[in-house]
Amino acid sequence: MGKKRVTDHKLNVDKVIKNINTISSELKKIKELSQLLLCDLILHFNHPIKTENLAEAERNNPLFEESKISDVSLVSNSFSI
Repeated sequence: MGKKRVTDHKLNVDKVIKNINTISSELKKIKELSQLLLCDLILHFNHPIKTENLAEAERNNPLFEESKISDVSLVSNSFSI
């Protein structure tokens, strides 16, 4: 019975480590995206578009693009000891 618990615990730890790695990579993607958006804002406010060209510019370059961030599923926090 004790050997099964150790095996189950090891599997749970492996799942947690995998999820931490997934979360870490997703956070890196979010950081990169936020840096790009910040650069866009800086450029926009340093070089504003003339008012008469605003409607055309918005059609050609939408302000925000949809970002695809994968859904991160977490392992249950309950461990049997």
